[in-house]
Amino acid sequence: MKMKLFLYSVLICLGSMVCESAVFSARTRIELAKYKSVDKMRNQQLENDDRQLRMFVTVDNPVVLRELESNGAHVCYSFGNMAAVTASLSSMGSIARVDGVKNISLERHLDLCNVTALEMSCFPAMTYSYNGVNHNVYSGNGIVVGMIDVGIDFNHINFRDQDGQLRIVRVYMPCDSTGTHPVVGGEELPGSEYTTPGEISALTTDDSTYYHGTHTTGTAAGSFMDNGLHGVATGAQIVACGMPDEELTDFNVANSIKYIFDYADKVGLPAVINMSIGSQDGAHDGTSPLCQLFKEVSAPGRICVVSAGNDGHVPLNVRKKMGESDSLATFLTNWSSREPMIGYSSMWTRSQQRHTVDLVIWDIQADTLVHRLDVPRDAQLDSVYTVTSETDSVFARYFDGELNFACAVEDNGLFHSIVDVVYSSVDKSKYRIGLINKAPKGETLIGWGGGKVVYSNCGLDGWNNGSKSYTISDLATTDSVISVGAYCSTPSFVMMSGDTVTYSRCTPGDLAYFSAFGPDLLNKRRPDLVAPGYQVASSVSRYCEAFNDLANVFDMVTVDGVDYPYGLEGGTSMSTPVVAGAIALWLEICPTLTTAQLRELMEATCYRDSYVENGSPKKWGYGKLDIDAGIKYLLRRLGGDVNGDGAVTAADVTCVYNIILGSSSIHVQRANVNCDDGINAADVTRLYNLLLNGEK
Repeated sequence: MKMKLFLYSVLICLGSMVCESAVFSARTRIELAKYKSVDKMRNQQLENDDRQLRMFVTVDNPVVLRELESNGAHVCYSFGNMAAVTASLSSMGSIARVDGVKNISLERHLDLCNVTALEMSCFPAMTYSYNGVNHNVYSGNGIVVGMIDVGIDFNHINFRDQDGQLRIVRVYMPCDSTGTHPVVGGEELPGSEYTTPGEISALTTDDSTYYHGTHTTGTAAGSFMDNGLHGVATGAQIVACGMPDEELTDFNVANSIKYIFDYADKVGLPAVINMSIGSQDGAHDGTSPLCQLFKEVSAPGRICVVSAGNDGHVPLNVRKKMGESDSLATFLTNWSSREPMIGYSSMWTRSQQRHTVDLVIWDIQADTLVHRLDVPRDAQLDSVYTVTSETDSVFARYFDGELNFACAVEDNGLFHSIVDVVYSSVDKSKYRIGLINKAPKGETLIGWGGGKVVYSNCGLDGWNNGSKSYTISDLATTDSVISVGAYCSTPSFVMMSGDTVTYSRCTPGDLAYFSAFGPDLLNKRRPDLVAPGYQVASSVSRYCEAFNDLANVFDMVTVDGVDYPYGLEGGTSMSTPVVAGAIALWLEICPTLTTAQLRELMEATCYRDSYVENGSPKKWGYGKLDIDAGIKYLLRRLGGDVNGDGAVTAADVTCVYNIILGSSSIHVQRANVNCDDGINAADVTRLYNLLLNGEK
């Protein structure tokens, strides 16, 4: 048998194998191995390769960052003991040998995960009448809503106010090269920023094949009112960070987070960032690079909201506590049934204790071993094992494609193995790749499939089936974000073509079948709450060809001769911006809210109907988003401090009188002291009771 065994520290043919063996993550070694064939590597043809790679580097001392710069890297910024770094492929060896570098992880690709949404989230028309005029009290005014997504139509009518002014105040595209590089914290970020109305008006979209970002931005903060398909925070400032789908990586998302919060710092405003994205690639314990960045940037008035993920119906998790002679044996199966199989299996031990992996080809009809792939035990920690249908004639009898395997003790101190696959089966009804994992007695193995990979026992004894539990996105496994699942809103819509579209498995009020849930690896319940996400109507990109067909268009708005389409979409991608928009409203009332305080608010205000009460807290979190209840909760918590000076005094009574008389419109959001439907004498009475009697 011919096989490729890549000594991963020689992937770049530049230096000692031993000293680098503990630096590259298992995933990184596989990605580096894909750049060149082994023959080209032996000829050291990568020495002058200036292709730029993007990565996160963990160091044991900030001083090490200067050494990275002197070895050909560019440090974009650091957070904690980690830095976002760009470097050429040819410099990877010298960077890995820098004393104090603990881990290098190349960027990983992430997955994309309103009328009905607003109604079901208890978001009524938030207008109070005083002096004969209706005032929109809660709109996210003075709040920054950051959107990180793909397929943003930056000039959609849904992002303009009633005067026609564009509400997107900044655009950052981390992979664009036509504008000005932004500077954050004194360091230049990759990509381009656009800062003026003229610059932004000249833009089209970040990705003409997608509409996802226009939909989520419209749900969170769209403001075109005439068709009722506006979003939640209609008065917020929008900072839009867009990128092509193939560039939707944790590195580019991290840069976008830094950009949005940097803008919020400069203008002195609270900010909430919506990320309708997810990934199963990671230990699900809050230690992946993005989760560590979330922890670093989370602060009062700095909130990150992420999707729970759309894998709640997919058996992509396996776990087993090892007995004396146990193994965790499972087959890699394609959940979509469409070829080719593209994805990975990521297996973790709950400690540094090593687990071994046997890769086999199995005839599931005859229940017999066909072929055992030769993964050398003594080289697993220092290698990437690759087998392809071009190099292994036995493998080629059953599969066309390739398989890569690597393992390592990762940055979080846990042992990790990963199998990355791209192949088509000669007979997918008969042959499967099997994993037989063994670990010491008492150790627990837990794994996640990604891409098209799920786990199955294929009906055979002695093999482990995949589970639909523990499907929460890795990005949602930290207390530094608010994680959002989805429940069903409306199952049927009439499109502009006249056709009625009905969505299956959509019972209004019940949990969406795809909504992912935990717990995470630390046994913490995820997600935090759920919001409407199946189906949601919102704005979509004019540049996406799919909406040339009226069968895909739910509504079309024409302004000044330009058609602006609206469409339907479902997923936790759609429920997450409902929550982000709600948080913008809550920040308008209390600008210093923290993520922990938001959880307290949600626990106190999420509504729990029969679906929630009869369901599992692991799936529903605190329950269903109730925007109005959250507003009233904060107003009660403010306790009559109308003018925001930190105390309840006669000045607050004067403030309410002025608002009622029409001589002042400031602090309106705090003036409804008794949380009823208006600002009136009852609020003055409530304030007097607070002042004179200490009433609570």
